[in-house]
Amino acid sequence: MRVKHASILKPSSLSLAFVLVATLYSSINTFAQSAEFNPRSLGTTDAGFPIRKAPTSIGTVSPFLVVSSAQYSSGGVALRNRGTGAIHVSGVIAPVKVAYIYWSVLINAAGVIPAMTSVTLQRLFPLPAPAPVVLNGVLLKVGADPCWGSAGAAVFRAPVPIAVANGNGLYQITLNAGASGLTNGADPWVGAPVFPLFEGASLVIVGTGTGNVAIYDVPLAGTEWDMANPLNYALTLPAAATGALTLWDNIGDDGQIGTSRTAAPGISLETTTINAVAISGGAAALDNDSDWNGSSGYPLPQLWDDTGHDITKATPAGTAVLNVAFASNGDCLNAIANVVEVH
Repeated sequence: MRVKHASILKPSSLSLAFVLVATLYSSINTFAQSAEFNPRSLGTTDAGFPIRKAPTSIGTVSPFLVVSSAQYSSGGVALRNRGTGAIHVSGVIAPVKVAYIYWSVLINAAGVIPAMTSVTLQRLFPLPAPAPVVLNGVLLKVGADPCWGSAGAAVFRAPVPIAVANGNGLYQITLNAGASGLTNGADPWVGAPVFPLFEGASLVIVGTGTGNVAIYDVPLAGTEWDMANPLNYALTLPAAATGALTLWDNIGDDGQIGTSRTAAPGISLETTTINAVAISGGAAALDNDSDWNGSSGYPLPQLWDDTGHDITKATPAGTAVLNVAFASNGDCLNAIANVVEVH
């Protein structure tokens, strides 16, 4: 049964709502057994959790970093109920100029704990493998809950030494003890969630090339959006497009196809539009697959996306801004970062 959020927030029930939310955020595992919520719909608007209304638009997002004479690649891994994972990166042209890693964790009433503020990264291939390095993250934002009954999504960014992220290869990320409530690989939709809920991580490596590369995060990072609150924003390009080539990668968390391996009609039909050009999601788009299906964790655990497109069609010569619009059909999602390369 679909739970109507409006009924939770009726004026006559405000006191009860505040008590319910306070109880929810102070509990770790009991909510999934409550008749108020539908654990088989966790991560979607049907789960029954109060949704914090997000702005339709977050306005203009300026680059966190711009690198000239450059090109880039990214790779991601889903980490729900895992203690470690592998990030594959291809397409980087050496020498590497800079690298960053992003990760996101759903927290409970305990808030951000030290265990989730750092990760260990090691390039395992090609050999020789450099020593693992501990990366201390900067907390970019604690955003809203993407419909898991959490107290919010904590998003982190850390620089990666070039001695470690020195090009294409296989990178192992290892979490600290306590950073993830479960590390046994359990299906996220079987049993009650055990907080913290680690979502995933993405590595962005900027190499050498002929373009201008920009990385965007704040205020994008941690912005929750859903069916009732689609997300729109504008990215200021690092240089005006020439119409020759523009690449765009999107990093986000909590994408899913439905419940576990069972697809829910409509859930995986999120759309991405840039400068009025349909980029992904739907038969009319450049890519008919969604950018928000948890594809970095197929078939399970899902819940993390790192996708990329050639969006040259949306950036004719003289284009200075990317007007990005996401629309959902029931999935609750968090933006993390965007990366753009302009020639």
